Amino acid sequence: MEMDVNRLVKEYGKMVSMIAHRMIQNREIAREAAQEVWYELCKSLHCFKGDSELSTWIYIVARRTVGRYAESEKQMKISEAEYFRSLPEIEYSGNEEAKREWIKERCDWCITALNHCLGNDARLIFIFRENVGLPYRQISAIMELNESNVRQIYNRSIQKITLFMNDTCPLYNPNGACKCRICKPVYSINMEKEYAMVHRMMKLADLYQKFEKELPRKNYWEKFLL
Repeated sequence: MEMDVNRLVKEYGKMVSMIAHRMIQNREIAREAAQEVWYELCKSLHCFKGDSELSTWIYIVARRTVGRYAESEKQMKISEAEYFRSLPEIEYSGNEEAKREWIKERCDWCITALNHCLGNDARLIFIFRENVGLPYRQISAIMELNESNVRQIYNRSIQKITLFMNDTCPLYNPNGACKCRICKPVYSINMEKEYAMVHRMMKLADLYQKFEKELPRKNYWEKFLL
């Protein structure tokens, strides 16, 4: 099947980069993983026969490639996340506009780190559901797991992360008992104005997708766009 590589990169490049970013904390390794996904895709384009949805095939390659890089990432316990947040607070000095972007970047990193309280497969399922917004049927095909197992793994993951976010994160729950290391800078900006769409009863997906919109992932293979 003939495919336009430039179109694929435009349509899926940032999404692949986002998956690598959420799966891998080290930015350089995440970049390398995303680039290898596109190397593998380009190498095997001729093998795609249209037996599945194109996006499913792309995400399967991403799952296998990024998953291999993520194997060295340490799974984190919730207690470790709580310990990290109890370390000395981080202060920020700079103008208000720069502060907002700095806070968003730090919070984005925190969310990626929190994903590491999940195992690799659970983290991928969570990302495909929350960040990419895929249906369970497609995630089942990508992960090569029974759909009921995918639902079960996702439900356990969402309960685990939501409980922690609800107790601690002021972006997810303004009434949470925040112990974040950037707590003071976060509360120093107009949270209601900055995150008007984020409130206690909101789906966790809305928070994740807001970060994806405001902090778009770099398409590491833009050199394909000739």
